[in-house]
Amino acid sequence: MQGTWRKNGTSDDKPIVFSVTARAASLWNHLFDKRTKLDGTINAEGLATNASVTGELTLDPLGKRIIRYDLEFVADDKRNYRLRGQKDVRFLDLKHSMTTLPATIYDDRETPIGSSMLTFDKRDLPSFLASWRLA
Repeated sequence: MQGTWRKNGTSDDKPIVFSVTARAASLWNHLFDKRTKLDGTINAEGLATNASVTGELTLDPLGKRIIRYDLEFVADDKRNYRLRGQKDVRFLDLKHSMTTLPATIYDDRETPIGSSMLTFDKRDLPSFLASWRLA
């Protein structure tokens, strides 16, 4: 996913992009708990350069109508950060709600330090689906 992020108290939008691989312990477990593990990289100008990212994806577009991301990474300043965002799936606006991720970036004290708006390019859907692995 890619888009922009803005540090709180500023008006400068900076590029952000993350790329992850999704892993479910088992298909059976995923069907019940709707969670997968994520790992990959994140680049957020002025914050993180090609940083390793780990986290969790809650994928429940039909039941709770959400797709929730919770990613952790160590930024260039060697501190821990989290990016948390949620897509609220709306069937009357499926394209937008499935491809747009509003998110907040938190520091290691769980203080919000910035906001982000990311989009998922539907052309990336085949490679995203192909990235899924059963661990």
